[in-house]
Amino acid sequence: MFTADAVHRRDSSRTAPEPALRPAAEPGPGIEISAWSRLFFDGKALVLRSRGFFGERRETRYPLSGPRGISRALLVFPDAETASRERGAGEVWLLDASGRPVGRLLPYQWISAGALWLNFEETVRRSGISALFKACGIPVDRTSDDRADAPREPWWRKLALLLSPGPALPLWYQALRIALGAVWFLAFTVLYFSEASLPWLLLLAAVTAFLAPVARLTVRFVTALRNRSAARLGPPPLVEVTPCPGPREDGDEGTVATRRFVSRSVLRVFPGELSVVNPYGADVRRALSGPAAAVALVRMTGPDGKPVGVELRYASGVRAPIGAWADWFAGPGGEAAWHRFRRAVPLPCEERKVSAVALSYSDLLRGPGAAFPEPRAKEARHAAYFARSIGAVNSTLVMMFSSAFSVWWAPVVRIESAVAAWTSALLGLAGLLLQFAPWCWHHLRSRLYFERPVTRKDPAS
Repeated sequence: MFTADAVHRRDSSRTAPEPALRPAAEPGPGIEISAWSRLFFDGKALVLRSRGFFGERRETRYPLSGPRGISRALLVFPDAETASRERGAGEVWLLDASGRPVGRLLPYQWISAGALWLNFEETVRRSGISALFKACGIPVDRTSDDRADAPREPWWRKLALLLSPGPALPLWYQALRIALGAVWFLAFTVLYFSEASLPWLLLLAAVTAFLAPVARLTVRFVTALRNRSAARLGPPPLVEVTPCPGPREDGDEGTVATRRFVSRSVLRVFPGELSVVNPYGADVRRALSGPAAAVALVRMTGPDGKPVGVELRYASGVRAPIGAWADWFAGPGGEAAWHRFRRAVPLPCEERKVSAVALSYSDLLRGPGAAFPEPRAKEARHAAYFARSIGAVNSTLVMMFSSAFSVWWAPVVRIESAVAAWTSALLGLAGLLLQFAPWCWHHLRSRLYFERPVTRKDPAS
């Protein structure tokens, strides 16, 4: 049997031993998951660090011996149609000696970047799952989803067996939003389609509509506090590098770095780990030690001998870009930042020349966070939104309509209950303000500051 325990602050600063699986990077609440969630082998059992229902940090142990211990792993490959239709298809099952499922892994959840366009076997390898199983001594079998030996479990059982980094948004928030939406929709339906004046029902609808934006602001505030706490979980970074963008060259019709990129992006070197934070807060963690780590830090140079980018090289030949030289090290102080970064990364440094054709790739032009002509600024604002709730894209529109309904329907019940009418109207106006003000602040900051290009003058001119 596996055991799960909440992890207290005094226990939370331990560094996971390598090889360890790291979650896919996400902004907002995903920052805490990048810093905390890991799947690793402690010498006796597989240990899953994840977020629980209420957002608590917890550890779950999966023993490798005993009647319910993990005995082998089964890679279930998707069929060709599923693989072409669903990105990231395929799963890994952990089975006991009798063949019963003990756990289930979705590899795309455990690869820091670039998982969606990889095939299943490549995702398993790049995520570090293969290296982790080898370190644990877990034998690996293969099958396909349409074979009889593939595990068949009901959906609720598959969900319970999933070894996941945890939800980006706490499940209590998702459950609360579903409950509030269901209650409001029921009240709205009765009020709108009945001829009766029901002040208490309008008041109920107004309260639920008001609580939805309050819950969202609460989870955003709690997320900010937890992200600060997560930054103190492990050891402090050995080196922290911020972007030093260079001047735009004459005749260059490419892109320039934005204020969002310069103010939000950062490279951090931790003991055995590299953190690359993009302009939207997503923290990509890459191992610098262990069997799944990179083997070299590579500086790429163009045909003219000038540096154009930095990347990590793995033993398999896979290359993971870190960023464009023009973004990180081409400006004033960039050379000093590069030497500090190179000394802190415990890997040999290599030089690699790239062709003129390779310079057309976006990773080498400016890298992430660059300012493009419209509509890229609009896309940047969209990417910088806080994580979506279960309502997805229409969540804010639905909440605004819910609050507006409280104001619109208040005169209908005013004759029967003036108190309920005024209370509903005030709650509706407050709900609209709580939704509209953050939206305006986000767009104004983006348009007037964050998506503006950073201009650097060449110090040699």
